[in-house]
Amino acid sequence: MENKETLEPIIHSPLQETFKKSKIMNGTDLIRREIEVIPTLLEPIFPKVGTLAFAGTSDIGKSTILRQFAVAVSTGEKEFLGWKLNSEHKKALVVSTEDFEDSLTINLKKVNKTKPRNSQDYSGINFITDIESLIETIENHVRDNPIDLLILDAYLDIYSGTNAKNDGGQVRQFLTKFDQLANKYKYLTVWNHHTKKGSQAFAPDKDNVLGSQSFEAKMRLVCVVRPDLIDDNRRHLCFVKGNYLAPEYKNESYIIEHDENMYFTSTGEREIFENLRIEVKAKEDLKQLAINLHEEGSTCREIEVQLRTDGHKLSKSTVARWLKKHNDDNKT
Repeated sequence: MENKETLEPIIHSPLQETFKKSKIMNGTDLIRREIEVIPTLLEPIFPKVGTLAFAGTSDIGKSTILRQFAVAVSTGEKEFLGWKLNSEHKKALVVSTEDFEDSLTINLKKVNKTKPRNSQDYSGINFITDIESLIETIENHVRDNPIDLLILDAYLDIYSGTNAKNDGGQVRQFLTKFDQLANKYKYLTVWNHHTKKGSQAFAPDKDNVLGSQSFEAKMRLVCVVRPDLIDDNRRHLCFVKGNYLAPEYKNESYIIEHDENMYFTSTGEREIFENLRIEVKAKEDLKQLAINLHEEGSTCREIEVQLRTDGHKLSKSTVARWLKKHNDDNKT
């Protein structure tokens, strides 16, 4: 049996140099590496290297959250949404199929309104909007400009641009190209994707993710973003897959909320997944109660106060939106 000394790392040895360059990894070299846990970019949630999915319905703010994450990484922030950030290069690359120069400018300025920085502080974040020859474009950039984070927004746009069929084999081949590039240049890839229609009627689950099961299977971690069906300003981050995560991270959501600039912060609150499913009915009950109170003559403000008195977290803007939709439906 090997003693403890034989497992000590070999410092500056030829074996280590070979390990770094070779495509074949030797067991002796692996066990001598100075690593005990999976290195993370966002501790302990997001790995430093690999591929993960960030999924949710349309218009829920997925792109906004991911863009804010990229800014946090590239500006050297110490934390993001309450978790420790371990940025090495302080560089992020964002591929956005739905944005152009003007919208990107406005979105960054919104971030800067809540957390002001000098313009040069944003030099560590770069954007790609032209997805033609995307793999080559990314590699040409990261080869000479090491990054911590690559965000690909959105999966369906980028995948459809390959003319590949939406079957398991093709999906895995497509994703593997990006996965291997991340492993080669040691950064984290995050795919922005959609969840299935109607999935909010069920508890958060990795099966909520739209499309081929091969997409979910290829991800090291899957985060599903849910709306808070009572408070429009709140979102639920639900980690529904992550084999290296302890169970306590995967049975309750992490609640975040945004300000008037759509800048998200952690509330420090959590909610069990099952209650997110139950809220579908709870929302309908609250909507009807708000409508009844309005028809009895209560104002939006009075309704908000009444429902908050009853223990419900509800904003005036949410009440106003419900009543407007009710009135619009009655006109048609």
